[in-house]
Amino acid sequence: MSLFAIGPGKPGPALRRGALLAVPVGIAMLLELGLDSPSKGAIATGALLAGFPGLDAPARARAAWQAIVAPLVGIAAALGVLTGSSAVLAVATMAVVGAAAGYCFSVSLRFAIAGLSVALSLLIAQGLPLDAADALPALLLGTAGGLLQAAFALCVWAVWDREADRPPNAWSRSAAARAFATNLTLDSASFRHALRFGAALATGVAAYWLLGMSEHGFWIPLTILFVLRPEEDQTFQRLALRAIGTVAGLVVATALAEWLHGDALAVAAALTIATALAYGLLTVQYALFTAAITVYAVLLADSIGEPALRAAGERGLATAIGIVIAGTAFLLWPNPKMAGEGEAGRFTGQAAKLARGARRRHRSRL
Repeated sequence: MSLFAIGPGKPGPALRRGALLAVPVGIAMLLELGLDSPSKGAIATGALLAGFPGLDAPARARAAWQAIVAPLVGIAAALGVLTGSSAVLAVATMAVVGAAAGYCFSVSLRFAIAGLSVALSLLIAQGLPLDAADALPALLLGTAGGLLQAAFALCVWAVWDREADRPPNAWSRSAAARAFATNLTLDSASFRHALRFGAALATGVAAYWLLGMSEHGFWIPLTILFVLRPEEDQTFQRLALRAIGTVAGLVVATALAEWLHGDALAVAAALTIATALAYGLLTVQYALFTAAITVYAVLLADSIGEPALRAAGERGLATAIGIVIAGTAFLLWPNPKMAGEGEAGRFTGQAAKLARGARRRHRSRL
């Protein structure tokens, strides 16, 4: 498959869905930036993070996923505030939360996206210049943003989207419990990914502390979170696409920041469009998704007083470091071999193939 292939999502439906999911983010952004609120986009960012879980689900099921993830996003944000001022606490917390998020891949792609959203909330909060007194506001604002997404999804369900979530995508507690239990072994690609993911994210956090990249260093673990996947081929493909998309996003965001000159309403509109494109392009083309989410992050940072042009070079460097760490993590500890390892190896290989097939079928529906 070509590096720049389109799919598995079809562009038209995916972009329409992205526009729908961006509505709560846009509402929060217009209110926060337009009214110069002290929250400075915190509610909108909570809504953005909670919009990814259940993204492919019908409205009612999506609302349930978002309502469950919303307080977890808020808790992770508060935890990030409390641990972000200490290198030791930041690294240790990221290792644990990252490993838990990585292990969510053992259940389903949808469950994994929920875990990644929570880890992303922690990562963002750790990278902000906040103190312990901001922990409770971070919890409340992050949760509020997620609940705003869930409330909007319920409105969509009430008005027109009455479709039910059906197997194999529908949530099954028993299936999730079995997946968690059976993958608790180093022969499991999912368990290896969890340990690899947590270690790589912790390394990324340690790297920006050691390098003194206090303002933009969180882009190192941010890159790792977006590119490192259980499958080796997907990971290395994302490494290339991440690099390309980040460069494109930095160029576009820097140009937009200079052009908009801090106009609150114009920036809010640009952030809403970037959000819609990020949601819509996630399953269509990863480089384009990366460009869109980069534009969101850079413009939001610019809106709270961080000059986009001055920071572009540091963000590019941080992305490059993150790419190196993610690639090295897979090279140092790859997945189990598929053959030549006896009965256990053959069983693991078959399970891994079935898991990859299930994930591909699931992604084709996104």
